[in-house]
Amino acid sequence: MENSLPLRMISAVITGALTIWIIIDGGFWLYLEISVCLLSLLREWCKINRNKGKTILFVGGIIYVTLPMLFWLWAAIYHQKAMIRLGLWVLTIVCTCDIFAFFGGKILEGPKLAPKISPNKTWSGVIIGATGALSASMLYLCFFCDQFGGINTTNIIISILITIAGILGDLLESKIKRILMVKDTGSIIPGHGGMCDRLDSFLLASYIFIIIDYVLKMGFIFG
Repeated sequence: MENSLPLRMISAVITGALTIWIIIDGGFWLYLEISVCLLSLLREWCKINRNKGKTILFVGGIIYVTLPMLFWLWAAIYHQKAMIRLGLWVLTIVCTCDIFAFFGGKILEGPKLAPKISPNKTWSGVIIGATGALSASMLYLCFFCDQFGGINTTNIIISILITIAGILGDLLESKIKRILMVKDTGSIIPGHGGMCDRLDSFLLASYIFIIIDYVLKMGFIFG
C-alpha cells in the first residue's frame, strides 16, 4: 500500500466524523461548511485553470461545482430536516463506494477500468465499491430514511443511479486533471488532495439526485 495510506485514513476519519457531526447538528455550522466547501472548490478550480487558456472548460467547471453546492445550501436553510437525512444518504453512498473501491482495487487488482483516464482504477474496485455502496444505502434507508419509503424499488433504483454517478464523477475529474495536466487539485486535506478531489463523486451524484427529485417530482425536498 501507499506510504500515504496511514495519513489518508487518519484524515478521512477526522474529516468524516466532523462532517457528519456538522450535518446532523445543522444550523449555522452547516451553512458555513457548505459555503466553505463551495469557496474551496471555486478557488481550486481557478488555480488549476490559471494560464491554461481553456475558457469553455473553465466556465463550465465554475457552473458545475456551484449549482449542486447552492442546492444543498438552499435545502439546508429551507428544508433542513430533509436535507440532513438525504444529504447524508448521498454522502453515505459515494463515500462507501470510494472506500470499498480503493481497498478492493488494491487487494484484488485485475483489469483496469479506464487506463487512459485513471490507471489506478480497476473493475474489481468498481464492483466491490458499488456492492459496498448499495449495501450501505440499504442499511441507511432501513434505519434513517423510513419516512421517505425506506427500502423499496424506487429507492433501490435511486441508490444504483447515485452509485453510478459517483463512479462517473470520479472518472470525469480524472479526465479533467489529465486535460489540465495536474495531479491533484489542491492539498487542503492531508493525503487526499484538494476539495475537488474529495467531492468529485458527490458533485455528479448531487446532480442525479436533483434531477430525480425535481424533474421526476419524487418529493424528497422539492415537495
